[in-house]
Amino acid sequence: MQNPYFKEIAKLFEKIENTQSGVMNAAAEIIARTIKQDGLIYTFGSGHSHSVALEPFHRSGSPACVSAILDDSFNFRPTAHAATEIERLEGYAPIVMSRHNITEKDCLIIVSNSGRNPAGIDAAVYAKKAGAKIIIITALQAHQKTASRHSSKLMLRDFGDIVIDNCVNKQETALKLNGKDIAPVSTLSGAAIINGIMYQACVILSGESFDIPLYLSSNDGGDENNAKLAARYKNRIVFLG
Repeated sequence: MQNPYFKEIAKLFEKIENTQSGVMNAAAEIIARTIKQDGLIYTFGSGHSHSVALEPFHRSGSPACVSAILDDSFNFRPTAHAATEIERLEGYAPIVMSRHNITEKDCLIIVSNSGRNPAGIDAAVYAKKAGAKIIIITALQAHQKTASRHSSKLMLRDFGDIVIDNCVNKQETALKLNGKDIAPVSTLSGAAIINGIMYQACVILSGESFDIPLYLSSNDGGDENNAKLAARYKNRIVFLG
């Protein structure tokens, strides 16, 4: 028996491509400009969106100038329930953001499906004050008839220079089983979008004959290349080491 989940993923990816190409191209332009002016591409997410933010960081085939903004409190540590509370706590994200030297040369990709919680909104406000461009990956359907949990009463989409819809529903699922929503897809759609816009940015730079700082697989002869890139960015990317 064929698994319908994979069919739904294919339909979701096709929808993203058909409806979000314009904003994804615009996001790629921002990322390409960031790389070209030796800026950093910061990524931020909490909960399962944390996985999407981590996706392009220090990874073979991705630009070396990606700096994931990581914090265990957003990553279900010490517990998943505590992470949910932290995501809703206004004023915590700026403390996390302050550990990174964000400037006007940089951009920030924020991943949040609901777009209503203070963590993502605070991160956007902080980076925007620093002059960075803001790219939002969110589920716009989840924004319908939903109130912000931030004191500003604004949603995350209100702070984006570019807003990309990951085209998932409010439940972030692909299927129903016995009347219940099942089979999450938002992490897959977010990862596809973030990898897709990184690729598009590299295509732009390749057309300009720009030397793109790309990581290679450390399991397939990339150690020398990666060591040079690590030396270049280690003093600027907090979690590079």
